[in-house]
Amino acid sequence: MPIYAYQCADCNENFELFVRSLTAKIDAVCPQCGSEHVAKAVTTVSALGMSGASGYASAAASAACAPSG
Repeated sequence: MPIYAYQCADCNENFELFVRSLTAKIDAVCPQCGSEHVAKAVTTVSALGMSGASGYASAAASAACAPSG
């Protein structure tokens, strides 16, 4: 169940839209002004439970230093 990010071309509002199915028709409407002139925004992917890239790097380093056996 994806969440898509959009930006309104009329009022520049950034918002997210939760979609229940990958095949569902998406009718994105700006919640701020009601405009249908919206475009998908570029977003980054984040991992839950990690604090950015440094959190991932330190978790990977900890795993590499763990004793095996």
